[in-house]
Amino acid sequence: MKVLTVVPDLDIGGTQRVGQNLSLGLSALGVEVAVLAHRGRGPREAAYRAAGIPIFHPSGDDAHAGTAVEAAVKWAPDIVHMHRTGYPKPNETRLLRQLRSGGAKIVETNVFARFDWTEGGRLIDAHCLLSKWCAFKWNAWGGRAARLKRSFILPNAVDTESIQPLSDAQRQSVRASLDIPAGRFVFGRVGQPMMNKWSPAIFDAFQDVLRQYDVGLLLVGAPPEMLQGLASLPEDVRARIIVVPVTTSDERLSSLIGAMDGFLHISAIGESFGMVLCEAMLGGVPVVTLSTPLRDNSQLEVVGHEKGGLVALTVEVVPAAMKLLIDGKPLRDAVKTGGNAWVASRFGVDVISRKALSIYHSVLSGAPVTPRNGLDDPDGPPDGAWLRSMLTHWIGPAPTLRTTLMLKLLHTPSLYRIYLMKKSLSKGSH
Repeated sequence: MKVLTVVPDLDIGGTQRVGQNLSLGLSALGVEVAVLAHRGRGPREAAYRAAGIPIFHPSGDDAHAGTAVEAAVKWAPDIVHMHRTGYPKPNETRLLRQLRSGGAKIVETNVFARFDWTEGGRLIDAHCLLSKWCAFKWNAWGGRAARLKRSFILPNAVDTESIQPLSDAQRQSVRASLDIPAGRFVFGRVGQPMMNKWSPAIFDAFQDVLRQYDVGLLLVGAPPEMLQGLASLPEDVRARIIVVPVTTSDERLSSLIGAMDGFLHISAIGESFGMVLCEAMLGGVPVVTLSTPLRDNSQLEVVGHEKGGLVALTVEVVPAAMKLLIDGKPLRDAVKTGGNAWVASRFGVDVISRKALSIYHSVLSGAPVTPRNGLDDPDGPPDGAWLRSMLTHWIGPAPTLRTTLMLKLLHTPSLYRIYLMKKSLSKGSH
C-alpha cells in the first residue's frame, strides 16, 4: 500500500507534528509513505529525510507548487491522507480534485470536526475524527448527510518518547532554578500564546486554592492578555506565579512539566484533542481540566477522570478539583508511574498507525466497519447515553437546562449551515 500524507507545510505546528508521527509510524509498519507539503518546507523535513520518506513541496511560487502536486499524483498513492481543519477552503478543494485524478481514495483527519457540504467535502471518501466528542459534533452538524458517509474515530498519534519524566534529582534541580521553595505544590499550564486557548479563570482558581494551601503557578507560553491580567493581581499572589516563554524544545518542555505537581487546564475554546494534555501525562503530571460542552470538549476523553487526572464540570468547581488533587496522593502517584502507559495504550504512534492502516484497508475494500458497543469503547458511535455520561459523571453539577438547550441548538444542522454561510459572506466582505 502507498500512502501520501498531505499537510500544509513542514513547520513545527501541531497538525504537522501529527502528520509526521503518523507517517513515521506507518513507515515502520512497512507501508510505503510519501508526504506532500503543499504550501512549503520547514524544520520537520529532517525527520522525513532521516526515515527515507519522499517529500513533495513547492519551491516558492505557484508554478513550483503545481509541479509538486503533479509529482505527488505521479507517485500513484492508493490512499491520500489529508490533515485539514474541516472548514471548506477553495485551495484545498482544488488540491483534492487534483489528487483524486490519479484514482487514489481520499481520507481526511478533520481537526475541528466541521462538516463540509461543499465540493471539498464530497471529494473525501472517509472522515477521521479525533475523539468521540468530535464524532458527536461532526455527525450532529452533518445530520443525514453525515450518516451517509464513512467516518471513523482516529485520535492523534503521540510520540510517547518526546516527553520524559524527570528523576527526583533532575526535578529538584529544575525547581531550584525556578526558585520554587521545597514542599510547594506547583500547578502549571503550557500552551501556545493565543488567548482563546487560555482563560483568566486560572488566576481565580489559583487564588481560591492559595487561601488554604502552599501553592505556586508555572505558566509556559502565556499570551500578552494573560500577562496583563497577572499584572493586576495582588503582589503576594504574583510572587507565587512564574512565567516562562513558549519553547519548541522537547527537552526543555520535559524539564518544565517535570517541575509541576499538577497541570491546570482551563481553555476558553476547549480542545479538539489536546496534545499538551498528553505531554503532561507523559511527564507523570496529573491534569485538572474543565469541561466546555458548548465548545470543543475532547479534553475529557484525553485525560480520563481519575485516570490521567480530574474533570471539573463547571469553572466554579475547578478549585475543588485542584484541592482533591493536592490531597490525592494515590492519584498523583498513579499518574507519575503510569501516565506514559495510559497515553501510549490509547494514542501511541504504533497503536494509531495500526488503526489508520485498518481504516485504509476498509476504505479500499469498501468493507463496513462494525465497532464494539459500550460507553468505554473508544471506537463506538457516540449516542445519547454516552453524551449524558460525559456531561454528568465528574466533579460538579450537571449542565443547566440553558446549557443543554444551547448544546442542542448549536448542533442543529440547518442552524450550523446558516452560521457557515454568514461566516463565508463576512470573510468575502473584507
